[in-house]
Amino acid sequence: MGVLSRPDLRCNGTRGLAKCGRGFTLLELLITLTIFIILGAIATPLFASFYGTCCLKAVMWELAGMVREAKQCALSEKYYAISFDPAKGSFSLLSGRGDDGKWNTPDDEVVRTVWLKEKGGGLCFGYGSYGKIPGLGYADSDDGITFPNNNTLICNPDLTGNAGTVYIRSSHGGAMALTMNSTDFGYTLRRWDGSGWVIM
Repeated sequence: MGVLSRPDLRCNGTRGLAKCGRGFTLLELLITLTIFIILGAIATPLFASFYGTCCLKAVMWELAGMVREAKQCALSEKYYAISFDPAKGSFSLLSGRGDDGKWNTPDDEVVRTVWLKEKGGGLCFGYGSYGKIPGLGYADSDDGITFPNNNTLICNPDLTGNAGTVYIRSSHGGAMALTMNSTDFGYTLRRWDGSGWVIM
């Protein structure tokens, strides 16, 4: 196939462009655009779900790290705690109860706070439609936090504490839970795998 010169292109118009492999027809452009739209419609929910799962895992590992920190700090013969505030969508590491002697009140000694909305993925407290972990025996809770003492996980200097579970879910799908036991004050992380709660 020969190369077309400028005069040939001018004379042959769009036929000349088609012969030398340049340019697209309107039908080709519409088909390509349709394929991109279909791929985008498929990929967007998948990416949102993947992003929500990543944000959820990051927050749960941060919470688990906060539990380990509370246990370590409690060795200094001082009570530490992690308080959960479902109304504000946050949890905090506390180094004291303040003057009122109660946990999870405004006068607590806060070391640091994690805000779920700042972590992305549409995170919030609660188990939603996934349901509770069967067989734990903790009190029912609409907000997905079963710790007593005003939604507070307390770490005593003798490294024992109160048992309970906190559920966090993503609006893009997926949920995880951290369960504390009161005997060795260890925690278990679980995730919803689509059909039930599995230990990670």
